[in-house]
Amino acid sequence: MTAHRVPEGLRETPLEKYLRRAWPLVPGRVWREALKKRDVRINGVKCGDGAAVRGGDELTLYIDAKWLEPLPEVLWTDGRLIACVKPQGLPVDVDQDGVGADTLLTRLERQYPGVRLCHRLDAQTGGIVLAAADETVWRQAFDAFREHGVKKQYHALALNRFDRGEGTLKAYLVKDARRAEVRVIHRDAPGARPITTVYRAGEAAAPGLYHVRLEPVTGRTHQLRAHMADFGHPLLGDDRYGDRDANRRLGAAKLCLWHERLTILEDSPLIDYRGMTFEAPAPEWIQEKRDRERS
Repeated sequence: MTAHRVPEGLRETPLEKYLRRAWPLVPGRVWREALKKRDVRINGVKCGDGAAVRGGDELTLYIDAKWLEPLPEVLWTDGRLIACVKPQGLPVDVDQDGVGADTLLTRLERQYPGVRLCHRLDAQTGGIVLAAADETVWRQAFDAFREHGVKKQYHALALNRFDRGEGTLKAYLVKDARRAEVRVIHRDAPGARPITTVYRAGEAAAPGLYHVRLEPVTGRTHQLRAHMADFGHPLLGDDRYGDRDANRRLGAAKLCLWHERLTILEDSPLIDYRGMTFEAPAPEWIQEKRDRERS
């Protein structure tokens, strides 16, 4: 049994929609079965299809805790700094309305009370995230990311053949907060911030689809996705900045972008961890697609 309080101020929302938003990685079949069996209660009352929740409601869920209270995947920790792996589709923290019963932070908090995230990944991007359970280490990590004291490397699948095997892309990024997206431009302008992305193209994963390693020298919102799309090599599975028709044609169920390697540089403000490297191999996205097709 899991008790959960709906964040104050949330407008009335269909129950199943709220559950999927609060626990985004729970399979839909689990929620459908729970509502069919009336294993979810709102303020003590059993509920099924058609129910709705609003801010302040108390939910009681009689569902296996493996779905609702999973633990984080920890790569390494000394109790002060934690290197963990964020699954694709899992937010790092609650959303703008405070919704997020299952986030990377809630998973970490179960093992490391008072933990704080040192940086963030988009919900649809998976891979390495650093967190700190020590105030001094967190402040050092904050400075390290701000002052480029860490090197981040991503693995992605990109569309279209590369003319050059590697290169450095430079442009400017304009953020549209209202639409929660960004736009790449090629000249300085009011509100624009410079971006630099290093790429190294690899072998073909499928016809017209290529492995590519990406290093964001700057770390702006949606930088890699927007920059690669502007470059003519949108990332597979990116419906916001990429090629939706190609994503449908290739059956991309996920954004193919993964933070696979993080190195703390020798001059980093993270003094006790200089020179350390953490690695988490990217999923075999193409194999996952083939497995789905066979099932």
